[in-house]
Amino acid sequence: MQPEKKKQRTVQLGRLQSLDKAKKKQESARLYNQLFSSSEWENSSVIATTMSGGIEVDTTPVIKQATLESKTIVIPKTLPNWQMEFQILDFQTQLVKSKFDVLEPENGITVSKDSIDLILVPGLGFADAGNFRLGFGGGYYDRFLDDYSGKTISLVLSVQHFEQPGWPVESHDIPIQTLIKSEVN
Repeated sequence: MQPEKKKQRTVQLGRLQSLDKAKKKQESARLYNQLFSSSEWENSSVIATTMSGGIEVDTTPVIKQATLESKTIVIPKTLPNWQMEFQILDFQTQLVKSKFDVLEPENGITVSKDSIDLILVPGLGFADAGNFRLGFGGGYYDRFLDDYSGKTISLVLSVQHFEQPGWPVESHDIPIQTLIKSEVN
């Protein structure tokens, strides 16, 4: 792992942890509104998202809205060798904490990559130049997205937004198709 990326991850974790809760809630509401009115959302029936951690944009409203609209939600399950798959999240899904302290499905039904219409890709930082993201360091999403042909969106809080990447962009880094940003233009 590049030391510059590791350093930037530490900076970003600090910025996210210190973001005012009221500001985060307000920014998140703007992100949800933009997401739910996007053509990517409207044209998707199977949507992949994470079970968010405390510093991230809360994905609970995304999951609830998808359920209201009869969309299928799938969430990631990490596998050996830095691989992952997505499994259906429904009332029968049992969740367990992974080694990354994230809730993952324990008994979910795996869906094929080509069945997923839209993936909401998490990250610590996102740059307008090239739509590159600074991930959490495992490379799981870059590996999964390498041959993924559906749509990708990231929800970007103000403290996650950069004009240019403040980290090295490597050949295996996969850009996100659409960045939905919380800033008011």
